[in-house]
Amino acid sequence: MMTALAKCAKLEAEARYFDGESAHPRNVILCFGERSLVIMAVDGTPIAHWPLASLRALGQRSDSAVQLVPQRDSDERLVVLDRQMLSAIGAVCPDLHHRPVDRKGVRRAVLWAGGAAAALTVIVFVLVPALAEQLAQLIPPDREQQLGDAVVDQLQTILSVVGDERPGLCETDSGTEALQRMVARLEPSLNLPYPLRVGVLDHGMVNAMAVPGGRILLFRGLLEASANPEEVAGVLAHEIGHVVYHDPTQQALRAAGTAGILGLILGDVFGASIAVVATDAILNASYQRVAETRADETAYNLLADAKLPSGPFAAFFVKIKKKYGESDGVLKLIASHPGLDGRAQRAAAADRIGDGAYEPALDDQDWIALRGICQGGLPSVRRGGTLN
Repeated sequence: MMTALAKCAKLEAEARYFDGESAHPRNVILCFGERSLVIMAVDGTPIAHWPLASLRALGQRSDSAVQLVPQRDSDERLVVLDRQMLSAIGAVCPDLHHRPVDRKGVRRAVLWAGGAAAALTVIVFVLVPALAEQLAQLIPPDREQQLGDAVVDQLQTILSVVGDERPGLCETDSGTEALQRMVARLEPSLNLPYPLRVGVLDHGMVNAMAVPGGRILLFRGLLEASANPEEVAGVLAHEIGHVVYHDPTQQALRAAGTAGILGLILGDVFGASIAVVATDAILNASYQRVAETRADETAYNLLADAKLPSGPFAAFFVKIKKKYGESDGVLKLIASHPGLDGRAQRAAAADRIGDGAYEPALDDQDWIALRGICQGGLPSVRRGGTLN
């Protein structure tokens, strides 16, 4: 250090000095002492001696004007523009730009980040679901129906992305009348704030879904995979159970609420609307175990009240499990927790009607009409109620 000091012993430069008490700077002269930076008035009167060992620079090395302080957290300042003087100071003060690690600050930042993450977790996984459950009961019926209509529209758009064209809603006079007769048989004891609106979506996925506002969609693939109308009635009764407890509305509110919170925190980088988020959640997410079990139990009661067995519903689960397994998007909503085997066993055990004589969910003519609702034509019927 003495060698470097010796080389710049006669070096002087102008600077501006702030004493930390007055807002007005003073023009000063800088030079080097034995182990200090000497600050002098323009007339040569010494003002201060700053030890070189504790001298620190504020800002970046590349700044055109460098602020020097005698030690960290000092109120005194020197503003130095002379590049030669700055180079000399840097040569004799290797720690000039050293930034000590603020361990307390880092610890505080970590604690704040952890607290924020914990708060966000509580909001997303506790408060939002709890609020969704309450709000689902308070939404006016007409607003809930509007949300359901928007979800159906978005669902058709989403499915058109992965298919050749936008799937429409199937409708023929005979097929629609047959479907309404099945709905009427299952819903006489229900006290819903809106009418059930059940339709068939022209898509080959073996699926069914309930959306907000009392709308239920049976996919064409579900009708094609069903051996008899009692299997469809079991699936429909399950979806009615979700409507009774506003499960799709809760799912939509939960997804939209979570997306809104994360959007506020992270920025809505995808520009997704609430309807899109809600549709995706309903289409792809399984309901909670409690909701699924509750919907199944509601289905058993609706079938029993309609004098229909739940055995075909159980057989449908077995058939779907054998053909498709538990995954691959088959019956994503009705095949969620617990697994198909367990649900089939419960449906069979809950059967109060049995295999004895009962009035079919639809007669042969209506069943043919429902199966042909998307084709505009009627498939042929085989003995035993199964269709070609």
